[in-house]
Amino acid sequence: MRLLVLLLVLANVHGKRARIKVEGEVAAKQEKQVVQLVEAIVSDVEKRFTQPTKTADPTVTLQLFATADRYREEAAKLGEPIPSDWGFYRPDKRLALANLEAGIGNLRHELVHPLLGDDFPGIPSWLNEGIAALYGSSKLGKHGFTFVVNYRLRDLQRALKAGTLPSLHDLATSSFEEFHGERAMVYYAYARYVLLYLDRKGKLSALYADLRAADPAKQAEVLASYVDEKDFRRWAKSLRY
Repeated sequence: MRLLVLLLVLANVHGKRARIKVEGEVAAKQEKQVVQLVEAIVSDVEKRFTQPTKTADPTVTLQLFATADRYREEAAKLGEPIPSDWGFYRPDKRLALANLEAGIGNLRHELVHPLLGDDFPGIPSWLNEGIAALYGSSKLGKHGFTFVVNYRLRDLQRALKAGTLPSLHDLATSSFEEFHGERAMVYYAYARYVLLYLDRKGKLSALYADLRAADPAKQAEVLASYVDEKDFRRWAKSLRY
């Protein structure tokens, strides 16, 4: 018989529209850090991307685990194969889990998903995962998060060198299955760096708003209006990690 383990409630974080219940098992010295990080992510995402609402969104529970073993143990209780050893979000349960042993970036990444999903219910996988991946490798400063070059650059540059990087149109029209399929690492890298390219041009928030407002059939055209594909590829080849 499996014993019920009640997770410690670390905080209830309220944004302008987001309501996040933070639970978990972390070291006492880390509790304040993770709560402040949740507050910063909610504030930053609401400032950059999401629209204000008259009523708050339903509460999302964010569960944090200091060890990979406890993460896997709790994730297994959901009764399905664990989708990732790092973290995941279940919209049907409004529940996000993050393995902090694998990196604090997993907290940032997984929390972004419900914040975007509530604002943009039909958000395409490439945009959802791309923005979350930006936050996954980022630095927090006085004015919010700065997105940095990370390990995914290797997958992007390998595909560029081999001539196997999909077209921008392919990225914009990729389905959930395509994005998370055999070439997931390339698609994750591609999405992240297209968005980093636009962030550095000061156009990321505008792209997001235009995609949210667009007919899904027109989203590829919207992305193409923001990104010069040849210039992006030149830029991506010049990056170093």
